[in-house]
Amino acid sequence: PNCSPLHLKTRLRRTCTIVKVSRNNNNNNNKKDVEEYKFTDTEFLRRTKYWVVIVDDEESIRLAVGDYLYDSGYQVTACADADALLEVCATPKSNGELPAVPDCIVSDVRMPGKDGLELLSLLKADERLARVPVVLLTAKSMTQDRIDGFKAGADAYLPKPFNPDELLSIIDNAIKRRQQMTGTDGKLVDLKADMSNIKQILRKNGQGLVRATDVYLTAKDTEVLDLLCRGFTNGEIASERGVSVIGVNRTIQNLYLKTQTRTRTELVRWAIQTGHVAAR
Repeated sequence: PNCSPLHLKTRLRRTCTIVKVSRNNNNNNNKKDVEEYKFTDTEFLRRTKYWVVIVDDEESIRLAVGDYLYDSGYQVTACADADALLEVCATPKSNGELPAVPDCIVSDVRMPGKDGLELLSLLKADERLARVPVVLLTAKSMTQDRIDGFKAGADAYLPKPFNPDELLSIIDNAIKRRQQMTGTDGKLVDLKADMSNIKQILRKNGQGLVRATDVYLTAKDTEVLDLLCRGFTNGEIASERGVSVIGVNRTIQNLYLKTQTRTRTELVRWAIQTGHVAAR
């Protein structure tokens, strides 16, 4: 696709090396004492975990914004048009799995082909991409564009020309808000999107047949697994069953051990493949 993964560049080292030069009076040779001081830029390190995609038909803007976001810590991919972004988000990996979902999308409004508003409507109609924060860039005078964008579900608007620091703050906050909606530190998986992903994987790989398993599940295991596959959080499962959250956590951990899975996504995939739940 017409995209450039800027995150393949070499990152700037977050270290500072100081060289001290002292004289040795005995042999007049210079002796260098090297001290390396490492400092931790917590915001930079936090951003390295997230992927931002830029969509703009102007190469100069793609490169300038992409480099700035990259140097601020984000993994960045720059796309020249809407179709390129959609292809990046839909092209399966070599193992058949769909690619990761971007953590934020920054798109120009006025572009040839599909414009930013049309792209936004396509994103919101896609089950996997509907919750990705979208920041739209527009000409300062295009008030109607901003109105239409907010109606279509844009998370933020930024008129051109803009201050890169302002865009960085908007992206930071958009990702944090999404984390708050999906759980602390983003660890609570959006199971609705995962179910859609898993169903597509099964269709693509022709794995619709039930796989035999000798794993024994108790009635409690089965009930928790069914609720988990329906997208319930641990707290919601506890409320539904009238038990404590700690008990639910323990049951899910036991399910991980029994099924040899490590995440909710893997557990849901196992449940579908073995016929314990139906792909919804």
